[in-house]
Amino acid sequence: MANVYCQIGGSKRLILFPPSDVEHLSFSPGASSSSIDVFSSLGSPELAHTRPHEALLSPGDVLFLPPLWLHTATPTSAQSIAVNVFFRDLDGGHYASGRDVYGNRDLGAYEKGRQDVARIVKYFEKLPTEAREFYLLRLADELRRRARG
Repeated sequence: MANVYCQIGGSKRLILFPPSDVEHLSFSPGASSSSIDVFSSLGSPELAHTRPHEALLSPGDVLFLPPLWLHTATPTSAQSIAVNVFFRDLDGGHYASGRDVYGNRDLGAYEKGRQDVARIVKYFEKLPTEAREFYLLRLADELRRRARG
């Protein structure tokens, strides 16, 4: 979902990453948050392949966060008040069912795909490690090629 972030009081620092950086940000499967402490890792080898953008917001500032842009924020003043407004950018049928007040739920297709991945991995469980890794990496490569068109 797209997000319009409005800083009402205090100030905040946001770090944003384009969607193409997702593979470098250590997201566990199905997680909506990265395991990386971005603010202490900026400039480190851990984030060397990312292209972060920084925004410093003060009262009255408004920031548009496009769909799929990953972000993290930290206050830079004693108090910080903000309002987020989310906008669905796809037809309603693509979104996961249920309430998603903060826009953190993944698309229904992704959630279903994760279930399919679990089934696929199960097919390879009884193979020796070397064969399992070989074929699962081939499947992963096929998915990567299809994702990039």
